Amino acid sequence: MKFNKTLIKTKLIASAIHLIISLIIFIILAYQIYYVWYPQPYFSVDGGWQGMRIIAAVDLVLGPLITFVIFDWSKKRREILFDLSIIVVIQIGALVYGVATTYGQRPVAIVLSGDFFSSVLERDFGSQLGSMSELEKYSTDKPPIIWSHIPLDRAALDEVLKIKTRDNIIEYAQVQLYQPAEKLLVALQQRQINTLTILALSGAQQRYDEWLEQNQKTPDEVLLGVFKGRYGQIWLVFDSTAKYIGHFS
Repeated sequence: MKFNKTLIKTKLIASAIHLIISLIIFIILAYQIYYVWYPQPYFSVDGGWQGMRIIAAVDLVLGPLITFVIFDWSKKRREILFDLSIIVVIQIGALVYGVATTYGQRPVAIVLSGDFFSSVLERDFGSQLGSMSELEKYSTDKPPIIWSHIPLDRAALDEVLKIKTRDNIIEYAQVQLYQPAEKLLVALQQRQINTLTILALSGAQQRYDEWLEQNQKTPDEVLLGVFKGRYGQIWLVFDSTAKYIGHFS
């Protein structure tokens, strides 16, 4: 019995040390996810929270749990080092997978196509861009907020469909359709009647009124856009120059 108590105590100490180290790593990654990869308002509705949970499960639960199960101070030094190396390899492998998945799912552009904004992932662009920094010429927001204008003439539509079929690039990720930042204002203005109709039908009018009151704005001073995220819908708010100034859900 005494041996078992000692064993449990050493396992708990080893797991606690592992947890502290893991917590430091998690805080660094959480900051990166929340403020850089998935800045609000996209964290809550476009995958940031889901990515955070994956990394927390791997970093804060899986690693310390494996340490508790495997670690045994009574083993020979060589065996202890072997066990620790197994723990490190498993956790690093799982953590790299979780971080890579979360990073790959981050929105690199928020694109207005039709009546709705959608997020575009890095992989959606295919080989069109040499670097994601090229998107900054369309918008200074992070991630960039861009209007993708699809012309209605037959030749242009055929080209869009050709690129989609041949290169597997969805319409709102085709950069030849992206418009300069100053044209976003026109796009938002053209869609306000439809957007306000969607607002009323979705039951979000009260939340819109509350946002206006809290931010001391009138309806004439702002423009709205509907963002359809992968895990929910929010409303983006722009000022009269089409500069993004806030959101509500």
